[in-house]
Amino acid sequence: MCGGDFARYGGLTTCALVHMGGQFIVLDAGTGIMKLPNEVLAQKELPLLLTHAHADHLLGLPMCAYVMVRGARLDIYGAPRDGLSPRRQVERLVSPPLWPITPDDFLTELCFHDMPESMELGAVRVRSMEGNHPGGASLLRLEAGGKCLVFATDCTFSDELRPKLAEFAHGCDLLLADGQYNDEEWPTRKTFGHSTWRMAAELARECGAKRLRVVHHDPQRTDAMLAAWDKTLQEQDPAYAFAREGETIEL
Repeated sequence: MCGGDFARYGGLTTCALVHMGGQFIVLDAGTGIMKLPNEVLAQKELPLLLTHAHADHLLGLPMCAYVMVRGARLDIYGAPRDGLSPRRQVERLVSPPLWPITPDDFLTELCFHDMPESMELGAVRVRSMEGNHPGGASLLRLEAGGKCLVFATDCTFSDELRPKLAEFAHGCDLLLADGQYNDEEWPTRKTFGHSTWRMAAELARECGAKRLRVVHHDPQRTDAMLAAWDKTLQEQDPAYAFAREGETIEL
């Protein structure tokens, strides 16, 4: 969504930029990826970690300036899903008739990799676990220099999954957690593969996260709606809040 009612928390789809261990790492390629800063566009190599390839997490890739940087390389990591490799998942969306060109037509070299449970990206250790989402989604833990970020979007924080997820996210400096719905909506949306913002706060408390930012809010949410819930969150804990477009958080 766009317009004055969506100026504070933003209407772009999911993308987070991490600067850790002396390098940049991009999480998901929603329309937010179109706002990568110039210092990122100047990188000769850039890793992109995909939680999954649903359209809202991939829409920004073909319009991202980085894919038209000649001589650069974009390393895309994702889990195979529905029998499709990460490359084939991306090509489902970025190809005719849905898009006029394919990834092979980008000026930037695209290198696709299967997402392992654990890997090293330079000084950054990346771990992943499977979340609870239709078609699957990877939850990510990034660690370097004694700091830790956990990216847990597009996931239902069910009673069954939450103990394992709380252990996975234990002690993180920043938890980015799915909070698409409110309590009133939840009974009719339990099977949609998301969570409520109150569930995100419960997860933050259980895993001992130092800070929480609720992400992946419903696209119909106006700034006024989110500001009211934001106030409630911060009354529970001043370190809890809804993520804002362009917000910078130092771990």
